[in-house]
Amino acid sequence: MPIKEIKYKHMQAALDAMGGLSYASKKKVRNLLSLLWAYARQMDYTSNDYTGLLRIGKNRPVNPHHAISRRKVNALWKMTDVPGIDIILILIYTGLRNGELRALLKSDVNRRQKYIRIRKSKTAAGVRIIPIHSRIWPFVEVRLSCNGSHLITDDSGMPYTYSRLARLFTHVMELVHGEKHKLHDTRHTCATWLDDAEVNDNAKKMILGHARNDVTNGVYTHKNLRQLRKTIEKI
Repeated sequence: MPIKEIKYKHMQAALDAMGGLSYASKKKVRNLLSLLWAYARQMDYTSNDYTGLLRIGKNRPVNPHHAISRRKVNALWKMTDVPGIDIILILIYTGLRNGELRALLKSDVNRRQKYIRIRKSKTAAGVRIIPIHSRIWPFVEVRLSCNGSHLITDDSGMPYTYSRLARLFTHVMELVHGEKHKLHDTRHTCATWLDDAEVNDNAKKMILGHARNDVTNGVYTHKNLRQLRKTIEKI
C-alpha cells in the first residue's frame, strides 16, 4: 500500500494478527513502524503518523521462572555422587548465568581467596567476582583437577554446550520431581534466597551482576570481597 493510504486501523490490524509473537517481538515491530514513519515524514512522503497509538498488549512472561524449593535442593545434596549434580549446585550457590559458568576457565578461579572472576558477560555489570560458598568449594576443587582448561567439562575435558547442560539439568530435576523447572531457575533460586536472607541490596546486585547506581569501574577492594563473602554465606 502507498504509505499515504495506510491508516491506524491497517497497522493495528497487522499487529493484532501477530498473535503468535511474544511481547518483545511485537515491540520490535512497533519500533520498526515508528522508524519507517519518521523517515517518511522526513522525506515528505506523508504527514500522518499513527505509530504512537499502536497497542501491543501487556507483557506477560511466557515462561515465568520459579525458585527451586529448599526441599528439592536438600534432596540434591543427598545424592551428590550422581554425575552432574555438582554443576547444578554450583549454579544455585553462585547465581551464575549458565553461559557464564560454561565459559569459566580454571584460571578464573582464585584458589587462595576462593572466588571466581567473571571476565565476560552479557552485560557490563556482569563482569564481577563471586566468592565461592563454602558448601560448594569441594566441588570446585574436584573440577579444578579434571581435564581441560574450562572449569566445567566432560570426562574428555570438553566444555559443555547449552543443549547438553540443559539436558543434564532436566535429568537432575527429574530425580527430585522438579520437572517444571528450567535451567535459568538456578539463578532465580539464588536471587530468591538472597532476598529471603534480607542481604544488602548492593551486595546482591554485585553477586548477580545486576546494574547498580554506583559505578566501581570493576575495581573490588578487600572490603568488597569480605562483604560479598558474608553475603553469599547467608544462603
